[in-house]
Amino acid sequence: MTSVERVHITRGFTVLRGDTQEEVTVHDGLLIKLQGLSWTEFMPRAMPPPSLVLGDSYVNMIVDPFAFRPATVILTEAPPPDTEVGLWMTLPWEVAPQPGADFKKAQARELGPKGRGVNIRTPSADAPVSSYLSLEVLQEKVGGRRSMNGVHAPELCASIHVACGFTETIHGRIDCGGCPQGQTCTQDNTCCTPATCASLGRSCGSVVPDGCGASLDCGACPVR
Repeated sequence: MTSVERVHITRGFTVLRGDTQEEVTVHDGLLIKLQGLSWTEFMPRAMPPPSLVLGDSYVNMIVDPFAFRPATVILTEAPPPDTEVGLWMTLPWEVAPQPGADFKKAQARELGPKGRGVNIRTPSADAPVSSYLSLEVLQEKVGGRRSMNGVHAPELCASIHVACGFTETIHGRIDCGGCPQGQTCTQDNTCCTPATCASLGRSCGSVVPDGCGASLDCGACPVR
């Protein structure tokens, strides 16, 4: 764990309480940065990925644990200030525990001596609070979902060697943006400087390849 920060979301955000399966909207939360989560456990696959839980509430994943990211960032419901609370993770191959005794059993297992849970101390009541209008604003600020759903994601694009345009990945469809001025994005998502009729020494022709997958119209030849 690297940091625990108090946040306030003006429009609120939804959390699921595992012991009751009740969805509630809260405004005060903790933004926690974590190191060392195994990103392979969260890769898309047939088995469900693990879930992170703080105390009794499932967390919102703001920055997913993938290999090219330095830290995972989660948003949780804020427990009382200056107290210790358990942060734990369900097993990656198990369905989310059912409410009641099943949930409490999983919680006790992961917070026990052989579990992977840890106790964190919440910030004091007079600790600074960062305010955000909405969950979406927080996500954009932190950079979590900027890698998904057609939104520009420079870190992910660089990691898969995609320079521009839209491409499908195991993380979803991403938009790697445009090319620098004077270049165009090719079908294989690389930036290319197109040729001109002058650079090719062409004075005529209507279907002249520009070297980047498009064609130039260099005009008609003079009639003699």
